[in-house]
Amino acid sequence: MNHQNFHHILFMSALVIGISFAGGCTTHVVPVSPSEITITDEGHGVLFGKVHLTRNGQDPSVDLQWPREMKWWVEDEPHGKRFLITHLPINGPFAVKLPAGSYRVTDISFPSARGLWHTVLPTAFTIRSRECTSLGTSEIEMHTGFFTGWIIRNVYNEQALLQDDFESLLETKQCPTTVAPLESPVKNVVRLWFHTRESSRH
Repeated sequence: MNHQNFHHILFMSALVIGISFAGGCTTHVVPVSPSEITITDEGHGVLFGKVHLTRNGQDPSVDLQWPREMKWWVEDEPHGKRFLITHLPINGPFAVKLPAGSYRVTDISFPSARGLWHTVLPTAFTIRSRECTSLGTSEIEMHTGFFTGWIIRNVYNEQALLQDDFESLLETKQCPTTVAPLESPVKNVVRLWFHTRESSRH
C-alpha cells in the first residue's frame, strides 16, 4: 500500500466514524412536490431550487448511470440540530420543508456502485417561518477518477428559471421569497468513501 492510498483510507475511516456518530441525532427529510407543500405551519418554511448535474461530460437525461440522486447533511448552526436530506434530484427541481433556522450544508454525497462520493460546496441559507428560500438554479459539473476528482458549481438566480416549476408554490400559495446568496462559481475536491455496513444505513 503506497503512502497516498494509506492517507486516503485513513481520511475515509475518520469520515465514516464522524458521520456514524452524527447519525444518532439526525432528522431525515425528503423533498416533496410543490403542490404538497403547505405554508400554514408555524415555525416552518420551504427551501427550493433546481439542479442540473453532468459527470465526466455525461448528462443525466441521456445515459448517465450514476449518480441518480444526492444527499445533503445540513446543520442548524445556532441550535446544533442536524438534518439528512435524501433523494435530492440531480436533474430537476426540489422543495423541502424545514424548521425556521440558519443552516449550513456540511456534506454532499453522491451514491455510486463502489460507494459514496463526498464533497462540500459552500451552501448557507436561512429558513423563516411561513416563507420560502430559493437556492436558485445550480449547474454542477463533476469529474471523477478512481479515488478522487473535482466538482464545480455555478448558481443562477433568475426567477424565470424556476417559475414554471414552482408557480403554485410562489403564486397560488403566496409564499414570500428570499434568495440565498450562494458563492458562485465554486470548485472543490470530491472523494470516494467505500461502502461499509455503517454507510449502508444512511
